[in-house]
Amino acid sequence: MLFRFAAHCGIPAKRVFCAAVLMAAASILFTGCLTEKDSKETTAEDTHLVLGTVARIQARGTEKAARMAVEEAYDLLSDMDTNPDRTAILEMEAAAGSGEWTKIPAELYEMLSLAQAISRRSDGAFDVTMGTLTTLWSEARTRGEPPTEAEIREARAHVGYQYLELREGNMDGVPIYEGRLMKPGMQIDRGGLIKGYALDEILEHWDGAHLKGALADLGASSMLGIGTNSEGEPWQVGIRNPRGTSSVDMLLVMPLSNEVLSASGDDERYFMYEGKRYHHLIDPRTGYPADTGLASVTVILPLSTDSPAWEGHAGVLSDMLSTAIFVLGPEKGRALLSDFPTALVILIGPDGKVIGGW
Repeated sequence: MLFRFAAHCGIPAKRVFCAAVLMAAASILFTGCLTEKDSKETTAEDTHLVLGTVARIQARGTEKAARMAVEEAYDLLSDMDTNPDRTAILEMEAAAGSGEWTKIPAELYEMLSLAQAISRRSDGAFDVTMGTLTTLWSEARTRGEPPTEAEIREARAHVGYQYLELREGNMDGVPIYEGRLMKPGMQIDRGGLIKGYALDEILEHWDGAHLKGALADLGASSMLGIGTNSEGEPWQVGIRNPRGTSSVDMLLVMPLSNEVLSASGDDERYFMYEGKRYHHLIDPRTGYPADTGLASVTVILPLSTDSPAWEGHAGVLSDMLSTAIFVLGPEKGRALLSDFPTALVILIGPDGKVIGGW
């Protein structure tokens, strides 16, 4: 084609041949440079305040892949921080007790369905409908004084996972998801699973990104580690001492590779009143902070599972399990984990020492 064009324009064939050789050489050199640069391994990293915590994302791969992975993770976290499901949740809460069904997004339906599964298995130790109790104790922390028995009794009257109903249907070939709260005044609380759910979403977005490794750290209480770090070793993550003098006081350092980690402890949101610690991990069945001889529970799960129902949901599962085990205590917590034999659990007592693990 090039020679025919040159003949048409009266350009000598010899000159065209030389030019073609030079262009081909330049093209090969240019392509080689791009390939070398694009294949050069690098680690992208960034830190932001999102979902009420300091989130740190690291991704290792080509420059473009690593940078895009970090950006995508923060875009997703920022979107979840705006609570896109808020409108649907408020509509469902407004209709509580009326028997009316509320249309909800597919993602919210999935989240609530997973929560209900753990609520049933834990006999209500984890309960996504405990919004009234969460609000009550949040106000108590602000005052620095626990609520009265009457206030707790009133809040508990609006709690009960058994009264959250979900259904799915189909209209003209389009899936429809609905939910309803069967008792007046019921409220949804996503706090016990939102970080784990976020990790699952990040992992889904990273699928196919050709990363050598990545770490999503949502305030040290929820972490996702895939592949390896820059030394070719599993990511090293710390298990915080709930009675430490600083946030960097670690009891253990654990490897994390193709796994998720969730930790629930009494050391972050709490207040002291008359010498007693009142923390945010409320037992929905009593209305009071759980008192089971534990200060912290850490659950580590592999990303792969033999259970189709939990495939792709390791993050939210680990988040809910750490909360449920904290509320249930060591003995009943171990029974709960009989359905999840691949889980690694670390228990820390009120004295800040490791008291067990499975």
